[in-house]
Amino acid sequence: MQVAGLRHVALRHNQWAMLTAVIRADGPARALAATFSALIPAVAEGFLGHAVVVDADGEGEVERLADATGATYVRAAVPESWHAGAAQARGDWLLLLSAGDILQPNWIQATERHLLLAPDRPALLPLSGVAAGLKERAALSFGPRRLRAGLVVPKGLVLAGRLNAAPRRLSVRRERAVS
Repeated sequence: MQVAGLRHVALRHNQWAMLTAVIRADGPARALAATFSALIPAVAEGFLGHAVVVDADGEGEVERLADATGATYVRAAVPESWHAGAAQARGDWLLLLSAGDILQPNWIQATERHLLLAPDRPALLPLSGVAAGLKERAALSFGPRRLRAGLVVPKGLVLAGRLNAAPRRLSVRRERAVS
């Protein structure tokens, strides 16, 4: 119990203490609701301080859900979605998600540890499953270092539109909610 308290004191006194979730709502509102439900423990612990929902379709139900949760709602086309969300983010570090992403329960601890040990390097909460994991790994290894769902990244890099280094793959995974 005492170690957890010290960890939170250390996190709150660093520049990246407030994490903002930028969620690209590219599916039905129920997928966004599933993602929000997975983020509740991070809000309760004070690790996640803000959320921005970026909607390309202008879905009224998505906007109502964002408003009901206290998230900032932004309308932007898919190519500009991460940048538009970052521009509205309050935190210095961003968690990029797609609506329907469900993070494993211990993602908070894994992310905190990464930020303590490698605060200058982006991280990736990879998709679970062999096919999805391989596709994601290939895209990061052989393609341009583009922004994608699952990244924990400094806000400045998102505003720049490109990663400066390959992200470190964290041990926890994210899954996709069944639509």
